[in-house]
Amino acid sequence: MLRGATLLASMALAGATAAQDSLRLDSLHLAPGASAVIQLKENPSTGYVWRIDEAAGAGLDAVAIVDGGRRPGARLPGAPGTHRWTVRALKPGVVIIPFAYQRPWEPAPVETRRIRVVIAP
Repeated sequence: MLRGATLLASMALAGATAAQDSLRLDSLHLAPGASAVIQLKENPSTGYVWRIDEAAGAGLDAVAIVDGGRRPGARLPGAPGTHRWTVRALKPGVVIIPFAYQRPWEPAPVETRRIRVVIAP
């Protein structure tokens, strides 16, 4: 488990299947008022982007999530980069933030990630 007021989590996309990723659950602990940065690699030039799957989430009212957008990894057209979100703990509880990596026009993601946030003083 990862502890601290700030977390920078980089999760690579290589080497895992969608079934394996569905089981992946990364955790972090935050005190109310603390924040963490979640960073996922993506390449929108392929059509794939990360999004938060709010319907599959739990306890999302205990956090404020700010989408920091995409940061290019290189200044070349089509180069992969990262997508960032800042998560701020609002009140005690347990939150599940599910992320889906997919093309908007396709019915299912090719990869998923779930972040479990435990908020306690």
